[in-house]
Amino acid sequence: MSYYILLFLGLLIYAYIYDGLMANGHSSYVRFCDLYTLLLVVFLIFFAGLRVPGIDHDYNSYINWLNVDKENFIAHVLQGKDIGFLSLYKVISLFSNNFALFFSLIATISIIAKFIFCRLAFDKYYVGILVLLVFSRLYLTQEFTQVRVAMAMGIASCAVLLWYDKKKILSVILFIFSLTFHLSVIIIPVFYIIYNYISFLNKRYVLFFIPLIAFVLSPLCVELMHLIGSSRVEVYINGSYHTTKISIFSVYYLVRLFLFYFIMAFVFNKTNEKEKIFIYFLACSLFLQIIFSWNDVFSLRFTEVLALFDLSALILPLKYLSRKYKSGYFMLIVLISFVFFYSSLKIVSPYNNYMLMMF
Repeated sequence: MSYYILLFLGLLIYAYIYDGLMANGHSSYVRFCDLYTLLLVVFLIFFAGLRVPGIDHDYNSYINWLNVDKENFIAHVLQGKDIGFLSLYKVISLFSNNFALFFSLIATISIIAKFIFCRLAFDKYYVGILVLLVFSRLYLTQEFTQVRVAMAMGIASCAVLLWYDKKKILSVILFIFSLTFHLSVIIIPVFYIIYNYISFLNKRYVLFFIPLIAFVLSPLCVELMHLIGSSRVEVYINGSYHTTKISIFSVYYLVRLFLFYFIMAFVFNKTNEKEKIFIYFLACSLFLQIIFSWNDVFSLRFTEVLALFDLSALILPLKYLSRKYKSGYFMLIVLISFVFFYSSLKIVSPYNNYMLMMF
């Protein structure tokens, strides 16, 4: 696991460099940080893109699927099944059949999208600690495993912030583009539209109860999912695909729930309009995790789709707490990042990649 520890240390150093040294504003620090950012991005891309099959659960499944797609490309497109992902592979395969090249391209898009989001979230502040939190939680579960979701949610999440910044045409284009890679990200624009048109959703007393009502509605959700009738949904609820229940005592849920109510109690009234969007999405994420707790596929998928927003919300106390508490909260986020990263190690095997195999 030494390679994974090296990865975490690289992210931790980035948090220190960006939010520690960059705060100095000295030009030499800025140049050093820009260089380290570039090196870290390149490392993250090739660490994921050049991994050998068998490290994660989904790699071989993707290879089998894409090999079948060579013979049935038109049929898959007509079915509307993740046509952006399939089309991208079709274009790459015209030049090379190297899967490592394809997965490196996928990693490039998703990782850059996440970095852009982290820079946009707080207008280039708190980028280092947010990158640490985001990649500790999502990198091994997405860029290593659920690569289609990794691309789609990164792009769709950036689209929300661009819409907020009045870049609406670009935002709509990115939303549509993201949907061609994974349809589950439809909940991002849907939830954002709901937020924009229902004004009281930015009120503290409303947000306070959103995670709680999920416990009441969860039993009704099972029947509602049956009514949808989609074949892609039905396989996850009729026993064709093995699913399990999600414990409400999971570390990921309890940490976010505690910090959500901490934010509501001590930080909410100080936040700006963009930051209230993060809190709203955190409330929705907690709601979805419990309302779908009877089915781990739905619960974890929808929760992870909103993850960039709810992880951004966890940064808010760092911005608004008094100076004497900021260092302590920074260390708390570092600890939470390590716990998230350590927990995600259970889904991967010991690391190896094509370049390491040459030595």
